Amino acid sequence: MHPAIPSSPASSPLAAEYEAIARGDHATGTRGTIRFAVSTDDPTEGKGDLFVALGLSRALRAEGWGVDVWPIRRWAETVPEDTTVLVSMIESFVPGLVPARTATVAWVRNWTAQWASVPYLAEFDAVWASSTIARDELVRVVDVPVEVVPIGVDLDLFTTDADGTTPPPRTDRTVTTVNFWGARRGVQDVLQQVAPPEPIVWFAANVEHVDAAPGVELRPAVSYFALPEVYRAAAFVVDDVIAPAAEFGTLNSRLYESLACGALPVTSCALGLDELGLADVPVFTDAPSLERAIAMPAAERDALVARLGAVVRERHSYAARAVQVGPLLDAATSHAATRTGAGDPLLRWAAQQRELLRATEQERDVHRAGVEDINRRLIVSEEAVAVLDRARKDAEQAQHDAEAERDAIAARYDALTHSAEFRALDRLGGVARALRRRA
Repeated sequence: MHPAIPSSPASSPLAAEYEAIARGDHATGTRGTIRFAVSTDDPTEGKGDLFVALGLSRALRAEGWGVDVWPIRRWAETVPEDTTVLVSMIESFVPGLVPARTATVAWVRNWTAQWASVPYLAEFDAVWASSTIARDELVRVVDVPVEVVPIGVDLDLFTTDADGTTPPPRTDRTVTTVNFWGARRGVQDVLQQVAPPEPIVWFAANVEHVDAAPGVELRPAVSYFALPEVYRAAAFVVDDVIAPAAEFGTLNSRLYESLACGALPVTSCALGLDELGLADVPVFTDAPSLERAIAMPAAERDALVARLGAVVRERHSYAARAVQVGPLLDAATSHAATRTGAGDPLLRWAAQQRELLRATEQERDVHRAGVEDINRRLIVSEEAVAVLDRARKDAEQAQHDAEAERDAIAARYDALTHSAEFRALDRLGGVARALRRRA
């Protein structure tokens, strides 16, 4: 039987540990508590900021920190007093409801330009950027420490084997796990035109809204914890970097995750690869260049994966990131310890207003979605009524035509039976009948 890309890949046993961190089961540690301001605390939503936070949290926990998440639904609340460090993963988090002696860190993973434009960025004790280019941009607008801290990979989750067992044979297939969240991705235009020997397997969120193409085999998205099995079965993994990230070379964790699983990433962005030690990762700009990249001979591909995978394991694990940020966290907490008072009342007000605005936006979106749903249903109903009305009119016309035909036949019959010819023939017929009776 030929090896294949699994249609229903198995979830990693580590999922339970990630879920426990998201629930707050490990919020206490000897070094204090780090909370990550994230979009959600539900791993099933598939949000990248949460998985980055949980990946680093797991490594920080091994360094003695208590770790927890602070999802958007709680941002209108005051952050708990036992929080030693609050790390914001999203630029819309205003640090006005953070206790005065809690250190704050802005981790600018992507959307660098948006981060640089928020007026409260300077209120953080430290800023982490995902690339040198991003750091240089942020240094221009804030007078706080800005360090380069890229995202990474959990090497216990993304491995070349499954639970220490021998993995199934690797295919020669190409996969992509780029999700579709409503805005068209650049890679979609490329995948519409690509013509590889075998279709690229695309595991996509909202796959029902993705246009089919001859060179693509569409499948529904899989859990984050099932990605390792997908990557272990693939030869190549197509990566797509959104424009706001490509501008500053802030690259995706998909690079590290695929290499850690023994698959070669092919990315749409060259900027930023060099400083990560991954300059030899293949880059595509269109369908022909993607086709050339995934046509790389197996021996060449394996050698490149071995070399780049070693870089990932040495430099880009979350364990390495936890060691790197240890002194940065200590410096931020030391700075926060010098603060006195209850915090800036204007910043607190701004945080409350931001969350009020967010709630209003959510209500508006729910209302708008309800209105749009009503409009859709109204259009469907009107179309159904139109069909029924047309059917009714057709039936009425058919009835009218039948009645007209009946009346025409009746009139013709009446005219025939009252004609002189009919009466003469009728009399002759009567004579003939009488003669036959006599005979």
